[in-house]
Amino acid sequence: MMKDNKLTKFLFAIEGAGAVFVCIFLAAYLGGLFYIPQTTVLHSELAFKIPLAIFGAALLVLVLASVSLAIYLKGKH
Repeated sequence: MMKDNKLTKFLFAIEGAGAVFVCIFLAAYLGGLFYIPQTTVLHSELAFKIPLAIFGAALLVLVLASVSLAIYLKGKH
């Protein structure tokens, strides 16, 4: 079983990756609101697209790992 300290660090890593992903996504979305015409999509710009892909993939892996870990630890009890 994982120690509480390791589990807490793991959960903070997931939360941090999610927070960064949401911040980049919101920055791209809100930045697109100030362009005229309103059809500008900043998510396709490389400055946003690459970090979104990196942090999105990291978040997906961390979430899948946490679900797997939860199922594994629940089976041990």
